[in-house]
Amino acid sequence: MRLRLWPCLLLACLLRAQDPPLVVNPNRPTFATPALTTQSGQIELEWGGQQSRYRDDRTAFGTPTLLKIGWAKDLEFRLATPGFQRLTDPGTEPVTGPGDLNLGVQWCYQHVGIFGMDQAIQVNHTFPTASYAKGLGAGAPGDGLILLFSRDLGPYHLDVNALESWLGRPPGDGGGRVRQPAATASLSFTLTDAWSISGEVYTIGGTELNPRIVSNLWAFGYKVSPACVLDGGVDIGLTRGAPVRTVFAGLTVALGRFRHAR
Repeated sequence: MRLRLWPCLLLACLLRAQDPPLVVNPNRPTFATPALTTQSGQIELEWGGQQSRYRDDRTAFGTPTLLKIGWAKDLEFRLATPGFQRLTDPGTEPVTGPGDLNLGVQWCYQHVGIFGMDQAIQVNHTFPTASYAKGLGAGAPGDGLILLFSRDLGPYHLDVNALESWLGRPPGDGGGRVRQPAATASLSFTLTDAWSISGEVYTIGGTELNPRIVSNLWAFGYKVSPACVLDGGVDIGLTRGAPVRTVFAGLTVALGRFRHAR
């Protein structure tokens, strides 16, 4: 029997062009962000629900949403929003509506750098798309710069971020911007192939627009598959400016590819 060569060549080309499996890179549920970016050519969604209670009995519900697009190796675009919000204040009617939109880009510029850490930089811009009159948005554009450091240590994963934001003054406040520093450190531990636990401490600097916030967060993660991870936990405020408690749950899921991985 004569063996035709072209079917073998076609099969070899198909195998060579095969993309790696979809694997998510969760930023949820912590305030910290890992330095590594979404896989090239992959679209990834992070979505959740959270309920916060403040010391003056105000409450806030939100559905934080983050869409990440792996544009190239070590480069991702990010579209984030607090999602649908419901704010309550004793004695007044609840307020509902969408939050502001935030557009960012993150570049992991070095792998295994100083102290064995992956290093990245992120810049982002907030568009005041939500209603400031209802208390749902900032009322003015803002910009952020984040330095990100991450490292795997056996079953542990460490994320350290340093943030600097420039918040626009809301309408009627004279214009200009207010500088706001922030920092966070997060440590995750792999319990089993499916389960993990995370702890984090973060601080957001106080400004004339907001009080200082210091809080700590604890969460569990469950890997349904490499392309889907569930999470849930609690965030406990340590200063008066922070919510007394926030409970949350959500997921990170790969939506698919828009082109072959590079």
